[in-house]
Amino acid sequence: MALIECCQAPVVSVPPETPVYDVAGIMAEQNVGSVVVVEDKKPVGIVTDRDITVRVTAAGRDPKGIPVRAVMTADLLTLPDSTGLYEALEAIRKKGVRRVPVTDEGGSLVGIITVDDVIRLLAVEMERIAAVIKSGSPTI
Repeated sequence: MALIECCQAPVVSVPPETPVYDVAGIMAEQNVGSVVVVEDKKPVGIVTDRDITVRVTAAGRDPKGIPVRAVMTADLLTLPDSTGLYEALEAIRKKGVRRVPVTDEGGSLVGIITVDDVIRLLAVEMERIAAVIKSGSPTI
């Protein structure tokens, strides 16, 4: 299964100059824990609610005066939409991340896959496998 078949889309995204205060409001409005930072439709970073808490609030910084670029994680793992799910899992494991923006052939953001999404997909697959095993088992 390719990532394009199982990633979340559309993705909540903002430009790098967006004030952190506005990003927090967008997260609350959209009920998400992360936002992808994009420039020319390409992901350049990601910011999570934890990033805002630790890098802004706990540091005593003014969220209205700080652009998201200053607190985002820029060392970003992105994967092409054609990447297979198991290949993606290996990349996620190696990088130690929970959220991965998915891009098209031109590098533009088209979706996002999270560890939670993968767990849900695997649970569905396990249910299907269990159903096949159960249907082939003798009844008692």
